[in-house]
Amino acid sequence: MASWTYVGPLNFAVFAVPFGVDLTVVIKELETLQRAHSIEVLDIELIAGTADGGVRRETFENASADAAETDLLDDDDLAEIGRELAAGERALVVVYEDRSLAGVAGLVGGLGGRNIWSGGIDAADLDDESAPQEGAGA
Repeated sequence: MASWTYVGPLNFAVFAVPFGVDLTVVIKELETLQRAHSIEVLDIELIAGTADGGVRRETFENASADAAETDLLDDDDLAEIGRELAAGERALVVVYEDRSLAGVAGLVGGLGGRNIWSGGIDAADLDDESAPQEGAGA
């Protein structure tokens, strides 16, 4: 959970999964990451396409996953996700706060420093020019 010392970057991931697969192992991994304070799940959704080309939210068979549903996604988000789904797929959406540097932030705060920016870079936004060249120092 966010604190005054550190608010981690808010991120999301959308995974396409085949209909009918049991997501229990995935939900357990998310719970493990939360218990380790690596992430804070803000929302988890299961999205399926409809016969008419629309999308709908589905319920999880797992009670803890159902409890994590907060409906942060709006209709535009759902439609955009639906356009990416192939026949026979549904989407698992996880919205989360990245807490992996909270300990570092606490140490910096203890030294009198403060976190001034947190954020992410979409790997798709990196162009070839910014990628390390073979044989070049990292």
